[in-house]
Amino acid sequence: MSSTDVILAGADAYNNEFDAEQYLKDCYQLDQDVVGTDSKNWVVKWLTQIHKVFAKGNLKGKKLLELGAGPCIYATISASKHYDEIVTSDYVKGNREQLTKWRNNDHDCFDWSPHIQIVCDLEGNGETAEERAKTLRERIVDVAFCDALKDPMLPSRNGEKYDAIVAFGVIEEVAPDRNSWLQILACIVKYLNPGGVILLGNSLGSTFYRRGASNNRAFACYKTDRDEVISTLESLGTTILYESMLDLPGDGYFNDRTDKMFVVAQK
Repeated sequence: MSSTDVILAGADAYNNEFDAEQYLKDCYQLDQDVVGTDSKNWVVKWLTQIHKVFAKGNLKGKKLLELGAGPCIYATISASKHYDEIVTSDYVKGNREQLTKWRNNDHDCFDWSPHIQIVCDLEGNGETAEERAKTLRERIVDVAFCDALKDPMLPSRNGEKYDAIVAFGVIEEVAPDRNSWLQILACIVKYLNPGGVILLGNSLGSTFYRRGASNNRAFACYKTDRDEVISTLESLGTTILYESMLDLPGDGYFNDRTDKMFVVAQK
C-alpha cells in the first residue's frame, strides 16, 4: 500500500469509482489451458470449494439470493442445480448491467463458459457449459438493486425470505466499521427462512483491496478474523455446518488479506 493511495469508502465511492468491466478482466479472465487442470488459480480454488459444499447434497430449496454479486455469476453455478429461483443483486449500476447482459446472453456479455465448464467437469455428469448456462439463466428470476447497509437490503423484493443467501467478498468490503459489519450479518440472518443457510466468503485481516479501482485508489475493508466471524454467526442463532480456510493470502498490492474463509451456517 502506497502512502499516495486514496482510500475509498461508502456507497458513492463504489458507484463513482468501481469499474465492472476492468474488474472482470483483472480477476476472472481465465486462460483456456486452466480449464480441466489442477490449477492453483484462485478462481479455480474458489469454484472447487463451492462445488464441494453443494456436492454433499444437503443444500437445496426453492429460492436463493446472492447479495452483492458484483458483476459475477460464478457463485451460483453450482447452486443452480439445487435451487429453483435465484435472485442476484448488487448496489453498483454497472455491476447490475453486467449481470443483466449475461442473463440475456447479449453478444458483448462476459464469457463465463470456462468457469461453468470447470464446475461441470467437477460434477462429472457430462453436462456442457452451454447446458448449465441455459439452466442458470432460466433460474435467475431477478437482477435487483441491493444496499447491504439498509433494511430491507433489497427494497424491490418486498422483504421476502430465502432458503439460502450467498455473500462472497461483500461484507468486509462494504462495512465501514464493526457495527455496520454486525448489522449486515444480522440482516442476512433475518431474511433467511427457518432452516435456511448462509454461505459466506470472508476476507480475513484485510484493510483494503484495489480490484475494480483505478490508478492509486483502493477500497477500504473492515478487518476481521476467523473467531469473530464464527462467534458472530453463532450469536445470531445459526449453527456452523462447514468452514474452510482457502490458503489465499493477499499479495500486499491488490489486497492485504491474511486468508479467505468459506463458511456455511444454518438458521
